[in-house]
Amino acid sequence: MAIALGVAAGIVVAAYAAGVAAFSMLYYPGTTIAGVDVSLKTSQDAADSLSRETSGYRLTVQGDGFSWEYAPTADTPVYDAQAVSDRVLSQNDPLLWPVRLAESLGGNSSETAPTGSTEDLSSEVDRSLFSSDFDEQGFLDAIGGAIDAFNEGRSGVFDAAGAYDAETASFSADRARENEKLNRDNVSKLALLALSRLDGEVSLEEIGNDAYEPLEGGYTDDQLQAACDAANELLGVHVTFKLGDSDAGTIDGSTVAQWIVFDENLTPTLDQAALTNWAQGLAQSFNTVGTERTYTRPDGKQVTIGGGTFGWQVDTDAVVQAVQDAVANRQTGEIAVPTSSQGDKFTGAGQPDWGAFVDVDITEQYARYYDASGNLVWETGVVTGKPDGDNDTPTGVYKVNNKARNITLISQNKDPETGEPEYESPVDYWIAFKGSSWGFHDASWQPTWVYSDPSAYRSRGSHGCINTPYDKVAQLYDLLQVGTCVIVHY
Repeated sequence: MAIALGVAAGIVVAAYAAGVAAFSMLYYPGTTIAGVDVSLKTSQDAADSLSRETSGYRLTVQGDGFSWEYAPTADTPVYDAQAVSDRVLSQNDPLLWPVRLAESLGGNSSETAPTGSTEDLSSEVDRSLFSSDFDEQGFLDAIGGAIDAFNEGRSGVFDAAGAYDAETASFSADRARENEKLNRDNVSKLALLALSRLDGEVSLEEIGNDAYEPLEGGYTDDQLQAACDAANELLGVHVTFKLGDSDAGTIDGSTVAQWIVFDENLTPTLDQAALTNWAQGLAQSFNTVGTERTYTRPDGKQVTIGGGTFGWQVDTDAVVQAVQDAVANRQTGEIAVPTSSQGDKFTGAGQPDWGAFVDVDITEQYARYYDASGNLVWETGVVTGKPDGDNDTPTGVYKVNNKARNITLISQNKDPETGEPEYESPVDYWIAFKGSSWGFHDASWQPTWVYSDPSAYRSRGSHGCINTPYDKVAQLYDLLQVGTCVIVHY
């Protein structure tokens, strides 16, 4: 019995010694180095396998639109394969081989570094695996540059532009968070930890919010969402501005979203400058007063004329107020564009925007009145201002601003010798179209022949008004209303 026990003990000792010898040279089953299986290999074989497996190694860091790849060069390998293999083998604890072997066979494989779905940024990087040729600072500079480039497209602040999602047509905290900048130090550390294990890929999700710099102000998600909810309340407006019968622009939530700004308390308001710019753009698109317009007279003559007082003039301040009211009331429907001057219609820039009109042709010394349908209703020869640079009849597109009977026209100029007005002329009919100084009127002092001589105005021209035969001006007085268009041209 004693002999049998001695033999058994000898066998155990011999087996143990053999195991110690074996696992001084071989890795335990299930051992991996940087993801390469080196089970039961020698250090040399492991180094060869590691070199082969890592020759085409790439590390990709990605997440939330960021992606960067690192590829070591032959001159700067990340690992010293032999040194790493020797180091891992030295940690075998061969004297404990029965325990270690049991652990490895039981599924507890030996790794050079733990992996998981999250990364502890406070952990130390295991630099013992890196070769002496590895340029760690170059690695950090490279990924840092990629992070900086990515951050150029992100403001790092909470603002309306960054919080508005055009696809959902609403503001949201999640969308605002997309403006956060990547944390250069944390993402670089994540990449270095992954590299130390020779991981092929690592996601920013593994460090969660630590991947980003907080938005300026340090707002919580609840604060951001509350601000976004308040902003969304301003997006319910949907109105179409009308200029006469023409659409002058539509304002809906997507339009208003461009004007929203948040103050220091995250309260959404409308940016007055942006809103005013929009209103001014609207005005520039539709203002016609004084602009050049081209029309074809019913008798076929084409006329291009600018200047004057007739047409559309948008009231920019009133438009801004109308928009603010519409947004506050979540208004829908149509709104007439507030104007300080109106035409009869709007058909586009440079187009006639009048209905009925008087056409005064200085070259022809002839005046015609057409109704809104283009029918010739009234016509006569006239005498306009003497073309001497002082008394010329002003040209442009005007509107009747006053009508009067039995008044006296008094010159604004004084006779230097007497100090009295240069003239005082009683007239029975007065139809003003520019201020109170220019208009149609009868002229008892003019002989009848001047109205049939287109050249008479050069010698017998008025002080700028349009002298009109008595019976004709009486008819015109009854035909025209305040606001009717008067066009004077050459």
